[in-house]
Amino acid sequence: MPLGTTLIQGANGHGKSNLLEAIYMMSIAKSTKVSTDRELINNLSVMQLPLEKLTYSKIACVAEDQKGSENLEIHYRCQSSGNPHGFTAQKFIRINGTPKKPSDLVGIVNAVLFSVSDLDLIYGSPSIRRRYLDILLSQIDREYLTSIQQYQKANTQRNHLLKLIRDRAASTEELKYWDELLAKNAVILTTKRRTAIKTLEESSLPFHSSMASDSETLTMHYLSPADFAKNISIDKFIYELEGSRKKDIAQGSTNIGPHRDDLLFKINEMDASKYASRGQSRTAILALKMAESEFLYRHRKTKPVLLLDDVMSELDQTRREQIVDHIKHPDQVIVTTAEPSNIPRSFTNDSNRLEITNGSIKMN
Repeated sequence: MPLGTTLIQGANGHGKSNLLEAIYMMSIAKSTKVSTDRELINNLSVMQLPLEKLTYSKIACVAEDQKGSENLEIHYRCQSSGNPHGFTAQKFIRINGTPKKPSDLVGIVNAVLFSVSDLDLIYGSPSIRRRYLDILLSQIDREYLTSIQQYQKANTQRNHLLKLIRDRAASTEELKYWDELLAKNAVILTTKRRTAIKTLEESSLPFHSSMASDSETLTMHYLSPADFAKNISIDKFIYELEGSRKKDIAQGSTNIGPHRDDLLFKINEMDASKYASRGQSRTAILALKMAESEFLYRHRKTKPVLLLDDVMSELDQTRREQIVDHIKHPDQVIVTTAEPSNIPRSFTNDSNRLEITNGSIKMN
């Protein structure tokens, strides 16, 4: 994609969102929409082959910055299997032709994606909001990435042990190691999440103020079912785990910790998920995404590519113009739309124009 602003137009269902998702996957090495790599592959493309055959899909790009360029590739090797989908997909990463880990790819492409599904950050489950924070922080903080991996592994092992204890097949003494490992990483995760939320809230305010009415305020709050959300330490976390031990054993799962925490959006000090209109929520998430862009820029010193999928729909003309004013500043912006008339002329007049039809792109 060329630098500057690019408008991609096309009817719904022709591949606009898939294109932006593919670009964003080069940034974080995974999809934000599905939980398994297999779900990224078109079933028909695989099932048309003989069962003994192998096939693969690939996403690739050339990332350029002041230091030079890098060839990035994500390969998916598909193989028939006995699961309900009939195949599995195994992911491989290559950077300049050399095999790498997914974590090595994270951060090379600097990007922020907005799509309609991001409204789930307000209306969806807490796991969606935790995943958002984990993806964002893992891009710029290797300590956070390592801690979330260690925490998730320790939590899985602890939950397995809790079930054994419940079934009288293990002793509570065996919990000590996993409690300490959970506590160590919980402190890191909770502290960094709280700091990030505070930064995002502060950065979102100018954009939100320009988009919303003068009397409308946006705030973000980190929620934890434990008592240590504002004053966490390893010893306090272990103390809370011990206090929750009977409940944990009975349920066979760990009931406190970052894997249970949440992010709450408030508009005018009221829970947005319950009281905000769809337009208010859309404006709030757009403000969050602009704050995310600034957050990444501060840490990486390069402006992210803004990927805005159908960003102008459900907004009045005034708000569309205000969005255009804000998105002129990044070095590269890609906007998709099914209705070009929704895009202000101040954006289209200076933009590269592309059209996508049945997955094929041409200059407009």
